Amino acid sequence: MSSLTLTAKAIRRSILAATAASLAFSGIAFAEEAEKVERIEVTGSRIKQVDMETSSPVTVLSAADIALTGEKTVADVLNNSSINAFGSWRGTSGYGSGASATSSINMRGLGSQATLVLLDGRRMPGTSSSSGSTADTSQIPIAIVERIEILRDGASAVYGSDAVAGVINIITKKEFEGVQLDYSMEMPDVEGGDATRFSIATGYNTDKGNITFTYEYYDTKAVMDRDIWNMDDDSYGDYSSFSSVPNGYYNTGRVDEDGEDIYEFYSNSEMCDDTENVVNGTDGNNNGRCYYSYGEVTKLFGDMTRNSFMTNFSYDITDDIQFRGRGSASLSETNTRYAGTPVSTNYPVMSADNVYNPTGEDMTLYMRSVQIGERDTLTETNNYDMLGGFVGFADIGNGIDWEINAQYSGSTTNSFNYNLINDDIIQSEIDTGNYDIFNTSGMSYDEWDQTMTALYSAANHTGVYQGKFDSTQIDGLASTTFIDSDNFTLAMLVGAEYEMINFKQTSDPESAAGIISGGSGGDDVDAERDRTAAYTEIQMGLPANVDVSLAVRYERYEQEGSLTGATGVVTNSSTFDAVVPKIGVSWRPVDSLLVRASYGDSFRAPNMGEMFSSQSLSFETAYDSVWCEANNGSDENYCATGNQHKTWFGGNLDLEAEEGNSLTLGAVWNVTDAWSVELSYYDITYDNKIEAVSATDVIRDEKLNGSSDFVTRGADGKIEYIESGYINMSSVVTSGLDFATSYNLETGFGDFNFKVDMTHVLEFEEQADSESIAIDYAGIQDYPQWRGNLAAAWYYNDFNAAWTTVYIGSQSGQYWRDLGYDYITDTPDYFKHNIQFGYTHDWNGTITVGINNVFDEEAPTWYDFSGYRDVNTDLYDVLGRTYYLRINQKF
Repeated sequence: MSSLTLTAKAIRRSILAATAASLAFSGIAFAEEAEKVERIEVTGSRIKQVDMETSSPVTVLSAADIALTGEKTVADVLNNSSINAFGSWRGTSGYGSGASATSSINMRGLGSQATLVLLDGRRMPGTSSSSGSTADTSQIPIAIVERIEILRDGASAVYGSDAVAGVINIITKKEFEGVQLDYSMEMPDVEGGDATRFSIATGYNTDKGNITFTYEYYDTKAVMDRDIWNMDDDSYGDYSSFSSVPNGYYNTGRVDEDGEDIYEFYSNSEMCDDTENVVNGTDGNNNGRCYYSYGEVTKLFGDMTRNSFMTNFSYDITDDIQFRGRGSASLSETNTRYAGTPVSTNYPVMSADNVYNPTGEDMTLYMRSVQIGERDTLTETNNYDMLGGFVGFADIGNGIDWEINAQYSGSTTNSFNYNLINDDIIQSEIDTGNYDIFNTSGMSYDEWDQTMTALYSAANHTGVYQGKFDSTQIDGLASTTFIDSDNFTLAMLVGAEYEMINFKQTSDPESAAGIISGGSGGDDVDAERDRTAAYTEIQMGLPANVDVSLAVRYERYEQEGSLTGATGVVTNSSTFDAVVPKIGVSWRPVDSLLVRASYGDSFRAPNMGEMFSSQSLSFETAYDSVWCEANNGSDENYCATGNQHKTWFGGNLDLEAEEGNSLTLGAVWNVTDAWSVELSYYDITYDNKIEAVSATDVIRDEKLNGSSDFVTRGADGKIEYIESGYINMSSVVTSGLDFATSYNLETGFGDFNFKVDMTHVLEFEEQADSESIAIDYAGIQDYPQWRGNLAAAWYYNDFNAAWTTVYIGSQSGQYWRDLGYDYITDTPDYFKHNIQFGYTHDWNGTITVGINNVFDEEAPTWYDFSGYRDVNTDLYDVLGRTYYLRINQKF
């Protein structure tokens, strides 16, 4: 809901009630004591105030709202939010730099780097896998969350860089007394995915302060790809030429009718028939390929175990000075799995004169090291955060609120990639002539298998990635009310921040040298940056119930690092700075109606990875529409949607800072004490947006422009490798409507609460550069125009029940079909229904059982055939019907 919700009203009423009670017993005049009404900090402004309502739209998710979702992590709760229009990243196998172990939030579809995540009003530590620019929302213990406040407009002027699309402020429980135990488990219908969570929270209060401590253990089991995707379907076609039974590709020496050289594949089809997960594509002839079904052995979501700790404390040094702080740590291990390594960074070649060459021609080998095991990756991620500061009040003038803080936070990631292959060793071993990989000598299957195991064992390599991000920040602010009268109020705040950031990521030397297959090493970064900021806010209360807020912030980034590329090592120093303002106006023509508007500029400096990452190798999935259309898709395996292309990816020293602006207009109406309605319009322009150019984007541009300097093709016209990296796009413009309503109904057979929130994206227009045609993606596949949630809850004595529905609107695939991707489908509307029942027993505890996805609604697929990972897992839940149990006990 918006800022004027029933939750907001309840908080406001509790403050006023406390004030009234103190007045009743004090005997002091109301006019004098009213000045001491407690003020609170509301997301969207650093100035403390009595009211939660501001000119900026804020959605509040209470602990009760979070419980109704039935979700197990904060990341999952946020992913279901309607403002998370196009879905958010959730870690899956196959991604390097520790990304497979993290989750993030993507407000308005502008990217996780454009959403600022706060913990109790302060920046959360960023992950090393994102150069510190993105917080991992899955690491927050859900047991400590009091509420989540979502600021739905740009707030760079208030909170600084990154608050382009909005702000997520996660408020934790404080002043907790006693002990609370929470246990939950969930079991999806699909094999795997079972999750267990246990937490213990304890707190102690005195007349001088309080301390709370929370520990949470969370464990979830892996989900295999084969248990999600329909690989038994006749239309399933995700097979690879990189097979555990090697394929050889060679020039036959013949030419076709156009005079072009004829290339063919060679493989031993008998070995193919006897090998697990391998499909014979040769019709029984030793003149073709053995295809490997890689999805049979991979994990979609890995096994993950996380231990989280958090403490909050405060102590009153004097009546006017308080020492407060917090500490947190999150330690996790994630085990992911990708199929055995395809030897593809540097393709091995069997020379024509090799004794075991069956063709007598040089053969490029397509091999996969399945015999030594799959590519298992262990990722250890440790995040930590320590904050200490003084908060005080100076009795000068109308009084000055002030605070001084010091914060140290960081993230380390260690990733170990097992069963990779050293290409140089593979090549040298094949050159010895000791390995009959095509079994031309007629060995038994076991003998041949032992030969392949020995070959790959000689080249076995463990890739190591290490990333470390740390931040030290000192900040302070002071605020006061200059004027406080019936007709006019004026409050002002000033503040400053200084932050020192270091970021380093390295991979093992062999991976960095580009001689290792199966990993993604080489994107090394060694950089540092200083951030300096000064800001001010002004709030004015005018006659006729008009409030005006003004904010302006100056922010400066100075960063230095080294970029390793084709021309060697280049050291670069860069400075990015900007002054960003924001203005907001709210008007309450009657007490029950709030009309508001806000406008603000935004600014985001490139992060250190985007600028200084050395060129690294990856293998991106993309459809080569250029070759496949020119050759009528004659090579079905190469033209498969899951085919991967060698892609060199690196940083860009020439990146410019992103800039943008945000406009919001809206109104909130408390129709009755029980019913509130909100409607808001947003419009965001995002210039110079930094994007990682995908292999699909490069191929698409090559097709539209007729050629590309970033695509290198072989003699047969197929892609040898693609060069990619980060660029500044020309602009992104998005606009839409947010609608929310809440209604409470009290009856003789229980209290009912109904909530609906919807977001409709009017446009999402991207323009790659000033010469490109702007494309409106709203409604195109992966860009749903509609997202929404319905929650209906019932409370009666010790019993409660709830029904919630998650809605994702339909999407069209026509845009992609017009570009030649004929297999892209239209995506229908998606509804996921959840139900839960709860009971509060006499021993101060609760038991809750529920089912998410009651009707086992299947997530819609991308393609018109069955494919590997053919669902947008960032947007949809693919685990199917899931049962859960939660037990809470307080002492």
